[in-house]
Amino acid sequence: MLRKDRHHRRQHLWPHRCGCVTIKVDASHQMIITLTTDFGLSDPFVGIMKGVILGITPSVQLVDITHDIRSYDILEAAFLIETTYGYFPEGTVHIVVVDPGVGSARRPIAAVSHGHRFVGPDNGVLSAILENEAYHIENNSFFLKHVSRTFHGRDVFAPVAGHVARGIPVQSLGPRIFDFIRHPLPKPCREGARIVGTVLRVDKFGNVITNLRRTDLGSEFTIRVAGLPITRLCASFSQADPGQLFAVEGSTGYIEIALNQGSAADQLRVARGAEIEVETVSANH
Repeated sequence: MLRKDRHHRRQHLWPHRCGCVTIKVDASHQMIITLTTDFGLSDPFVGIMKGVILGITPSVQLVDITHDIRSYDILEAAFLIETTYGYFPEGTVHIVVVDPGVGSARRPIAAVSHGHRFVGPDNGVLSAILENEAYHIENNSFFLKHVSRTFHGRDVFAPVAGHVARGIPVQSLGPRIFDFIRHPLPKPCREGARIVGTVLRVDKFGNVITNLRRTDLGSEFTIRVAGLPITRLCASFSQADPGQLFAVEGSTGYIEIALNQGSAADQLRVARGAEIEVETVSANH
C-alpha cells in the first residue's frame, strides 16, 4: 500500500471506482520525486518547484533528470522520460513539464504506469509511458492557493506530486480519462529498398540518437545522413579513430551516429527530426 504520513492534513478525496492499480512502496525507503523540464537553470523556476514540494513533503528526495530539453520539444521530453524512469525504484513520482499550452484548455494529468506515478500536461509528453490508467487532475485542494496561467509547474504539478509522494492516491486527483493525448515516437519505415529513420535527439556530446535499432541495419548497411555515407558499426566510441564518423548502439538501445572525440551533429549539420536513410543487405522487419 502507499505509505501514509501522520502529518498529512485532511484533503478532499475525489471519489473513484475500484479496479485501479495499487502501487506497493517500501516505507523503509525515502520517497523520490524526479523533475524533467525545459526550464533550464538560469531562471529560478526549477528551484521554486522544489521549494513547493519540500514545503509539502520535507523528507522527499528530489532528483533532476534534466532541465535542458529544447524549449517546447514535447517529443524529446517523451523520449527522455521513456528511457530514464525505469532506473528508479517503483513508487517514484515523476514530474514532466514541457508545456507550451500552459494556461490553455489542455488538461493536467496524473498517471500510473509500470509501478511508477507521473504528473504532467496532457499534451503527449507522457505518450511513451501511458498505459491505461490516467486521471484528469481537477481536485484543486492539492494545488497552491493561487494558480497562475503561466506557471503550472509551480502551482499544479509540484504540489500534486508532493501530495502523491506523501500517500495521496492518484485516483483521488480527479476522474479517470481514456482520451489522453498520444504522440508516439516515430518508427522507421520501409520505402522500397531503403529504410527511412528519424533523429530523436542530439545529446550534449553531439551524438545523433536515431529511432533505428540494431536489427534495422542487417549484416551490411549504409546509413546516409545529410548525404554522407556511414558503413561502420562500432561496439564502443573508442573503437573508432578520432574524427571518424560511425554508428554505435547507444545506452538507450537506439542506434547513434557519433564522431569520436567530436560532435557528429555539428559535422553533419543535423538536428532533431532530420531524416536518415538506411540501405541494407539483410535486416529483420
